[in-house]
Amino acid sequence: MTSLREHCRIRLEALKGVRQDYEAEWRDIARFAQPARSRFLASEQNKGSRRRMRNSRLLDPHGIESFRTLANGMTSGLTPSSAPWFTLKLADEGLNELPGVRAWLSDCEKAMYAFLARTNFYAAAKSGYAEMGLFGTEGCVMVEHATAGAVCHSLTAGEYWIGLSDALTPDTLVRECTMTARQMVQAFGSKAPTLVRQAYSGKRSDQVFTYYNLIEPNREYDPRRFGSKPWVSAYWLPEAPRDEMIDVRGYNEQPFWAPRWGTVGGDTYGVSPGMEALSALRELQFHSKRLNEATDKLVKPEMLVKQGVRVTGEPGRNVSVGSLDQYTAFPAYQMPYQVISAIEGKIDKVKLQVDSASYADLFNAITNMRGIQPRNIEEIASRNEEKLTQLGPTIDSVNGEKLHVAIDRVWGIMWRGRLLPPPPAALAELGGASITVEFVSILARMQRAVGAGQIERALGMAGNLAAAAPSVMDNVNTDEALREYYDRLGVPGRIMRDPKDVEQIRAARAQQEQMAQAAAMMPAVRDGADAARLLSETDISGRPALDAMLGA
Repeated sequence: MTSLREHCRIRLEALKGVRQDYEAEWRDIARFAQPARSRFLASEQNKGSRRRMRNSRLLDPHGIESFRTLANGMTSGLTPSSAPWFTLKLADEGLNELPGVRAWLSDCEKAMYAFLARTNFYAAAKSGYAEMGLFGTEGCVMVEHATAGAVCHSLTAGEYWIGLSDALTPDTLVRECTMTARQMVQAFGSKAPTLVRQAYSGKRSDQVFTYYNLIEPNREYDPRRFGSKPWVSAYWLPEAPRDEMIDVRGYNEQPFWAPRWGTVGGDTYGVSPGMEALSALRELQFHSKRLNEATDKLVKPEMLVKQGVRVTGEPGRNVSVGSLDQYTAFPAYQMPYQVISAIEGKIDKVKLQVDSASYADLFNAITNMRGIQPRNIEEIASRNEEKLTQLGPTIDSVNGEKLHVAIDRVWGIMWRGRLLPPPPAALAELGGASITVEFVSILARMQRAVGAGQIERALGMAGNLAAAAPSVMDNVNTDEALREYYDRLGVPGRIMRDPKDVEQIRAARAQQEQMAQAAAMMPAVRDGADAARLLSETDISGRPALDAMLGA
């Protein structure tokens, strides 16, 4: 039977082979768009030299600015720290109408937002969007913490590997971790490998060690066995003796997420805007280099001088010559000044290509809008909706492979820590219910708002027809239309009343209207009764006048 250590080694070698095809492209993306990222060169011994050299070929930082705009736009659009971006609902719609359910879910949302604000989740989320935009894939591990509640370990390209399940979603992650001996002893205590503890006790506490962490579904998971958990996390040090593990832990929820920007077929790693912009990023650096060369040749051209004359080109310097004429010194080639404008125009064109590929033009749509200013609100909304359709698949991927996983993880941590309010009695009697998540961030709302606009147009059409034929409104379920409209806009659940409360309010209103109508009719009824009594008392030819009128 294969040992756990051997299983981890085999999985790592297999995952390394899958990632190898992407590394060359990642290296170029990092060099031209974000040199501070990417750790796939972490095996180099002289890392200080790498840090000094990684900016040597970067002549124009426009790529960095564009992908920074993408990361900021995705962060503020999907997971803003200052605004709600998700709501909780029960999967069974009928259960949402039980007494106290909506209020309880709203209280759970507030507790989860407060929990996330105390952690580094939002910083890790922003870093992850940058990773997705540049390299197509993000990696992040969320672990429980005694004081902070949870800590997110944000990973960058080159320091992790992922594997897919049969559903083609990431379910395996191996990360490469670097710690000093002191840090490893603090993290693992007596479980730290022997050679690490020897370095720590031998005054080499700052010696750096590299270990690996494999997270995958537990192959031996048995829900009937106490302590068995569906996810396993194994740590090992390659230099340690054979079969020796640092630690083995378990998780009740998937502790990591690895969303992809977009995928082609069954590819493990995603395709990214950085890959699409790579050719433009290369061309931008090429033209920037040529622009610098042309500027140098224009300002300091190569000179032809007579023998014995030395021209330094330094401003304000005087050179004495035996005889002076117009041919004492002259440029070997006169650079046309129009070259500078031509190259700058080409650079501007390439920058637009980078902005388009990185979606920076989408998030700066109003700032960089061409034409007459200002535009009207409807035109801006239409343009944004049109561009947001391009981000739709990516938003779905982020919601499914990242945010759902993160919320499930946070819910599990808080539930075990008793940080959530107790469920209402109606749910407690049922023994539990499945909870679903709906995303109400800015980008999610704008996507759903496309359908809200259709509802507005449909109701507007019905209102116009009702002016001529009021019966047309019989076809419209206005209550359901309003609920659907609010749902698409992400309106908090507390704002909408429960249907039972609405029925009670309407019944009370109908009763009040009936009472008011009866009160309004009382004078006429009273006058009619008086007139009838008067007629009955009036004698005409020996019989009452009322009988005579009625033909009695």
